[in-house]
Amino acid sequence: MSIRRSIAAAVFVAAVSAPTVLGAAQAMAETTPTGRSAPDAAPTAPDAAPTAPDVEPTAPNVEPAAPVTPVLDEAALRARLAAALAEPGHYAHYYKTVKEAQGGTAEQIRHFLDVELIGVVHDDNNIRATQIMSESGDGPIRQAAQAAFNDGSPEAIEHFLHVTVPALTADNNRVKLSQFAETPLISAGLRAAALAVLERGSAEEIADFLAQAPGMLLDDYRIQATQAMSVGGPEVRKAVNVLLTSGTLEDLREFLATGLKEAQARDKAAEQAGGKDGGADGNGTKGEEGRPSGNGGNDATEAGLTTTTATTTSTATTTSTATATETGTGTGLAFTGPGTPLAAVTTAGAAAIALGAATLVVTRRRKETAPGRG
Repeated sequence: MSIRRSIAAAVFVAAVSAPTVLGAAQAMAETTPTGRSAPDAAPTAPDAAPTAPDVEPTAPNVEPAAPVTPVLDEAALRARLAAALAEPGHYAHYYKTVKEAQGGTAEQIRHFLDVELIGVVHDDNNIRATQIMSESGDGPIRQAAQAAFNDGSPEAIEHFLHVTVPALTADNNRVKLSQFAETPLISAGLRAAALAVLERGSAEEIADFLAQAPGMLLDDYRIQATQAMSVGGPEVRKAVNVLLTSGTLEDLREFLATGLKEAQARDKAAEQAGGKDGGADGNGTKGEEGRPSGNGGNDATEAGLTTTTATTTSTATTTSTATATETGTGTGLAFTGPGTPLAAVTTAGAAAIALGAATLVVTRRRKETAPGRG
């Protein structure tokens, strides 16, 4: 029994100590033997520093700065606005709007010049193009305006105003001047002046001539009426006296066309009636019309008047029809009654017309020779 117990105890001890012995043997196997170097091992990186938690940094408690307002040079802004107002080539809406902007503050003027002005230019062009189209009637100008509006771009409207309209207007003015030269009852001198301008072909000169044409024609008719008055009887003188004082261009044209012949017929009838009465009396007494009967001595006076005014009439015709005064307001001829010296009146009218013609010629030459003109 004791032997069995001893064997059992030994087995028990061996079983208990076996794990310890095996663990020690393994540790000894892993331990580098003395005198032998271990292989170089890669150095291990140090442990990373602990990361801070994701927290947004707080901004310093500083109030935001107020926006800086630029300092405006009001004098410079107003100088720009004045230059815009003086800029040529625009129309009524542009100049009216720019002038109104002068009453604004410096900031308002800056905004107008930098932001609003381009829109004002476009509106101004559109308004003027609409006016031209409405005034032109049916024709090339209206068709060109409609084409520009159909395009709708500012460039198309500007081209219509500054290129198309001047070209079409020049053509239209040449037609008008040609028609003016064929005006009924126009004198040969004024017709020749119109045709000379037409032949030179300057668009600006033609436009200037047409602008003065109504006044030229009025003066031309007045000269012709004055010539008729200088050789006419009481009825002619009375009619012309009224016309030269207050007659319009249409009144003078009607008189020269029909009224003059009617007045001359009345004078002739009165003269025939007076001649019959004078022949019956035989002593030179005045007839019903207050004219000397027969030859009475007054015929020589009338003949002298006719001779005197004939030369004046020729001079007046040649001079007056060359042109007329620039103002187109007439020669200022006025009569107070049949007793006005007719030759003097005719000469004065012709001289006034000649002075106006000289002024017009000098003005035209100065314009043509002035710098910057085409």
